[in-house]
Order: sequence, then structure tokens, then C-alpha cells
Amino acid sequence: MIFNKHIELTIKAFFFNAKTDYLPYYKNFSFTIEEKNSLIIKDILVMIKKQNPFFSYSDIDLLFKVNNQVVRGGEKLSRIIEKLGTNLTIDPVSTYRSVNGLIIDNHDFIHKYRRLFSCAYAKKECLSYYMDLYPQHYASETFEYNKNYIGDAILILAKKMIEYNSKCKDEVLNAINDEYNGINQCEYQNNVFDGKDYYSDIEWLREELKKYKKVKNSSRSICSKLRSYCLNKKRKTIKIDTLNGKNIAFYTGYNNTNTKDLMKTYTTIIKIGKYIPFSMSKRTAGQTLIDINPSMAYKKAGKLLLEAFDSGAEVLVFARDEDYDLFSSIIANVEIEVGRPISLALISMSEFKEKLL
Repeated sequence: MIFNKHIELTIKAFFFNAKTDYLPYYKNFSFTIEEKNSLIIKDILVMIKKQNPFFSYSDIDLLFKVNNQVVRGGEKLSRIIEKLGTNLTIDPVSTYRSVNGLIIDNHDFIHKYRRLFSCAYAKKECLSYYMDLYPQHYASETFEYNKNYIGDAILILAKKMIEYNSKCKDEVLNAINDEYNGINQCEYQNNVFDGKDYYSDIEWLREELKKYKKVKNSSRSICSKLRSYCLNKKRKTIKIDTLNGKNIAFYTGYNNTNTKDLMKTYTTIIKIGKYIPFSMSKRTAGQTLIDINPSMAYKKAGKLLLEAFDSGAEVLVFARDEDYDLFSSIIANVEIEVGRPISLALISMSEFKEKLL
């Protein structure tokens, strides 16, 4: 007799109705599915809807987030479980723009396009290409910090437009170089599930802007004033004598491939204290923006540090020395930016190892 292996799914789903609710909320659901199945992620939404009719999603261009990854409704559930696990959090692609559950007001997508649509070189092919970047637009991490940001999709389109016709380069570069909402707000990460990575496209634009004679520097000057104001601000270093029994979070940073050393550190933390997970432990958090937009860098660094602290961590260990050096040098600036103290001890990997001796 052949027995099918079953998988237990734990789902936390987003609820909000702009007409009746003041704040969004989540409800928990559990489902048992067969390991070998042909389900797509939309089928899970259908199951939630059957249990709670107030759960809402769109049948047209279905796009939403699972564990902060933007997914389409047709993604295979088995693939999502393989990459994201069996504890899944379902959100709209933009909680800020939600009107009813996963249904959002997406008028901003085309509105952002008009920034480049006025360009004399914009062609029908440009709009068609941009429409295909719908997931990349809502995967833009910067929207969490700046609702008026032009969006990663516009930057990707800008690169494509210049490829279509190099004569439009100056006009396009000028359009994306808005001092408050343009490319200097962007710290790109690929947040589309199994999506193409456009990091090199955006870095190419940055390099072209460096050559662009009319590049606007006022954003940098404004941020530099803030940074200069904060330079004399000192934060008293939080020291710890021992790691034993401490609540310890671990920041690996984005795309850290030193798996063996990382796993050894996780194991050690569990042995000597309590390991505190937090969602930004593998995310970039302002490192690439510190020289071009310090204010945004402080916001992102603040989100990371506060998330670790609010999750219960007393100590934050940095896998890479360069990350430790940066965060420990700017934490006073970060506290000013976020408007609250962050009582978290920051230590490097070398200090972590020393304290184990």
C-alpha cells in the first residue's frame, strides 16, 4: 500500500476593508495538503475564502506577497513551499494601497510611467515593456520608506529606453534623477519570486549618471547637512561581558554565501543563548546608499536594528566586518533619524568568537 506524505501549511492572511476597517489585521489558517499535488498558490486563497468570506483577492492580474516575495496567482505551491517553507504570510503587494484585502488601488503604476511617457522618444514598445514590469514595480522595497518613489520598474524601463535609442539618454537620465524620489532612493533587491534580477541594470544607470553633466546634487547636499549635524553626536557603546544566556540576533547581510561559517555561528548561538530570528537578517539595509543618500540609509538601517531589538534581541552579531564597522559608526545618526534609542549591543564576528574563548 502506498501512503501519500502530507504537508501541514500554516497561513497568516491579511484582512482589511477600507470601507469598514480602521486598521488592517491578520487571521491564521491551517491546511493539510498532499506532498504530490498540482496546486497553485491561488488555490490557497480559495481555501481561505471558503473558511472566511471576508477574505478578498482579485481574479484579474492576481499579484500579492508571500513572505515578502511578490508572487503571481499561478505560481506552483510546491515551488513556493520549497523556497519559502510551510509557514506563509500572505499580504497585498502594497498594504498602503490596499482597498479590500489583497485588492489594491494600482493607479500609481501608470501614473509613474507618465514621468517617462512625456519623453519624445517613448514608443509603444516602451509601454508594453513597462506593463510586463508590474511585479517589479510593487516589489520595490523603497516604497516602504518613500511612498512617492518612482519605482524600480521605471528605472528598469529607463535602461531599456536608452538601449532603444541612445539619443534619449540625457532626457531619460534627467527624468529618473529626481532629487527626492529618483534613483538615489533605490537600494535594489530582487523581491519577485523566481523573478529576473535587475541589479546590473540599475547599477549601469548609476554609472551613467556619474557621467551626466547635469546631474542634480541637491539631494546629496541636503543629506550631507543632516549627516554633518549628526557627526558630533555620540552614542554610548553598549558593552557585554558574556554571551551566555543572552538573546542573540545574527545579521548575515544580502547574498552571503559563506554557508559553512554561518551555520556554525547559528549552532553556537543556540548552544550559549537564545537565537532571535528577524526578517531583515538577510537584507541589505542602507549600505549602498550611505554615500549618495545618507538619510535613506539611516532609515533602512534603523528598520533593521529596531526589528532585531523589538524581536527581543539584546545582542546583534554581524557576519561581515564591513557591516559591523558601518552600523556601529552610524548608529547615533540612525537613532536621530528614527526618533528613538536602540538599546542593542552590536558586535563583530571576531568579537563574537573572542567571547566564546
